[in-house]
Amino acid sequence: MFGKQSLSDDYAPIIKAIAEGERHKPQHERPRTVGDSGLTSFVTPAHEVVFADFDCFAAVLIHQVTEPWSIEETSDTLVDDRRSDSPDVGRTYVVYYNSLRMGRLQVTVGTGDDVQIFETAEWFLEHRAALAILELDYLRWVPYDDAHSLISALEFLLGSFEDRKNANARASSAATAALTAYLWESVRVENSVMSFDHRVDGPYELLRMITEHWKTNGIDPFERWGGDRPDYSASVSKSSG
Repeated sequence: MFGKQSLSDDYAPIIKAIAEGERHKPQHERPRTVGDSGLTSFVTPAHEVVFADFDCFAAVLIHQVTEPWSIEETSDTLVDDRRSDSPDVGRTYVVYYNSLRMGRLQVTVGTGDDVQIFETAEWFLEHRAALAILELDYLRWVPYDDAHSLISALEFLLGSFEDRKNANARASSAATAALTAYLWESVRVENSVMSFDHRVDGPYELLRMITEHWKTNGIDPFERWGGDRPDYSASVSKSSG
């Protein structure tokens, strides 16, 4: 009598790509404007501000997460929010863990402190808020520290940064809570491979600080590092040679 096949057997290629696959090097296709996908009627001043502020987001996020992760921007500015009946616009990214395409990340205007979508750009500059929508498959096979790294980085970059110590603790706590809920549902629904859906809505103060630091120091992360992690080994080899 043959035993029942396990989830690990059913998803063996997926698990192998996660554990042993070569890390995906991002090939960014950055859109020029938030209306590049043709939905210009949905573009507001708030969308234009968020689009500009998140110009380097993929590179910033890659610098904040553990090495297996890769975030690759796409040219598509259509934000497809499963919880909304109407289309939206912003920036979109493909998320990889090593060689496996895990899902997508989307960024659009957040709610913040009662953000009104028809307010002026000047008003929104004083009340910035962005919403990041992360949707991943197969997260149950990613090591906990790596999963926590991605979620906490999103929370950290998009949240308030008035108190760095508290901001870091808040981001870590939010990531732990999200992953605990995901684990609970995965255990509760037996033999399931559940998708992971996480949202972060905030003033993205740390992201703005990092990008402003880069601009002040003449750093273009796409020219310098190809929008990826810095190759420290190459820098060491070059300096030693």
